[in-house]
Amino acid sequence: MLQWQFETLKSCGIENIVVATGYLEDKIPGEGITKVYNENYASTNMIASLFKGEEYIKGDVIISYGDIIYSEDVLNSLMDNPNDIVIASDEEWQPYWESRCDDPLDDAESFKKGEDGKVQSLGQKPESKEDVEGQFIGLIKLSQNGCEELRSVYHACKDDQECSENAWGSGRSLANAYMTDIMNYLASLGKLYYQPIHRGWFEVDNKRDLAIADERITELD
Repeated sequence: MLQWQFETLKSCGIENIVVATGYLEDKIPGEGITKVYNENYASTNMIASLFKGEEYIKGDVIISYGDIIYSEDVLNSLMDNPNDIVIASDEEWQPYWESRCDDPLDDAESFKKGEDGKVQSLGQKPESKEDVEGQFIGLIKLSQNGCEELRSVYHACKDDQECSENAWGSGRSLANAYMTDIMNYLASLGKLYYQPIHRGWFEVDNKRDLAIADERITELD
């Protein structure tokens, strides 16, 4: 899956690829790839791993979860969005989730749209399908200004004891904060935008997901 991502990124003109590693770090392919190691991977979460590579959060950046694959069209549409902080949102999430889960709401996250392509909120446990107006796929685009904003928000939380213990009101410490926690906070500031996509990606959390992706992989061609 990582190799698929590497090839997609390179095909879209991205040459400097950085991977945050932890468990089985030595198994991650390293040729032409920069690796940053989170030695506390077993006791921390996404934001902690991301900021192990903070020196690389500058310029034009794509942040990608490691358990997804996506087409060049999805990545190009995200990169073409002119806003500073943009996430890819699958508008056709529901049929895919129904194939993955007996109850899509058990795994889906809330996603509420605002005006002018902005995200109003995301990342919460939805009470109904009406709370899910799209699905964040784990793919983010940052401009230079977006990188500066992300770093500023992170360090403001790190330097504030209350936020460090309850990162952006998530109920999780900063060390255990999810990516959606900081994205949801940026949305509350009116600084998070979404790029609509219509499938063109897969997530693999388990063997069922892997079988679905393997069967339908030609959809990414």
